Amino acid sequence: MKKRIIAAMIAAVMIVSLVGCGKKGNSESGSEKTVSADGTYTLKIGNTVADKDPFNVAYAEFEKSVEEASNGKIQVEVLSNGAVAETDTDVLDKVRANTLQMGNTTPNCFAALANMPAYYVYGIPYLMSTDEELNTVGESDWISGLNDDFQKSTGVKVFPGGGVNMGWFGFSSTKKKVENLADLKGMSIRINQTNQMIALAEGASINPQFIAFSEVYTALAQGTVDGMVTNMPLFYSNGFYDQLKSIMSTHCGESYHFYIINEDFYNSLPTDLQEIVDENVTKLITNTRDLEEDYLTEAVSTMKDDGVTITEASDKDEETLKQISEEKVWWDESVALTSKDDVNKVLEILDRKDEMK
Repeated sequence: MKKRIIAAMIAAVMIVSLVGCGKKGNSESGSEKTVSADGTYTLKIGNTVADKDPFNVAYAEFEKSVEEASNGKIQVEVLSNGAVAETDTDVLDKVRANTLQMGNTTPNCFAALANMPAYYVYGIPYLMSTDEELNTVGESDWISGLNDDFQKSTGVKVFPGGGVNMGWFGFSSTKKKVENLADLKGMSIRINQTNQMIALAEGASINPQFIAFSEVYTALAQGTVDGMVTNMPLFYSNGFYDQLKSIMSTHCGESYHFYIINEDFYNSLPTDLQEIVDENVTKLITNTRDLEEDYLTEAVSTMKDDGVTITEASDKDEETLKQISEEKVWWDESVALTSKDDVNKVLEILDRKDEMK
């Protein structure tokens, strides 16, 4: 049955553009009319993922709650499945242009658009390695200050309260069981094409391969690569697991998303409607975080039932990968893509001052 849904899944979930985010000035021209003659506001939300994804399950509840609380003065329209925005870059560009009013996207895209490399701390392996650490940094005054500067630069408001992790990365194999780091040695693995992940892969004696996300399933099926790296739920939702024998989950990377809204649209709302949006985005963040935990459990269970061996990396292997990242990524600004000061700032926020340099 899964084979019958794969084509639809791949088209529906052209997701998680962790690299290749748009540069400043790439936004599209033109915007949508968002307020009608009777004072009703249209809030269009766009994303890349399928309707069953936790982001859209939570957005459906957000839609209902906002419309009820505003007595219909705000009409919410959720445009999922990449209907308007096929990548995270598209989401950001279209919110900036007010084609969409709201969405969710990655800090990598913020960094690329506004030339703010501090946001790249979210791509540094093992700098943050738990959801709690991701959220602590995302909710910090430091990130809040970056978000304020980003808004001034781009006209896109980032909602406070942190973001949501779509999932931690796993290393997969099409032909053999991967149960420890040594099993990956010499394998050709498709990774996200960033200096950070390239350095980590090469440091672990993995042969990194760079293939467009839309072509990965075919590459797995044809044996062009021996496996891939992506977040755990994505192996499931995109049907990649159909071509895999095993997955080893790690905490070497994640898919963290912040919620954004067009500044002009937000400022056009009366104060009472702004408060309704703010209150419900706070609920949206909490709800989506909870739903992501349930979705991960579903994903792992389904893939295991289908015969995919799924193991968690041992503490020893996680520590080895962390050491590789510290040596080859953290303190090399050309690889980390941001400054040593930014790395130290994260460690300070997390009260890991003993790791600072």
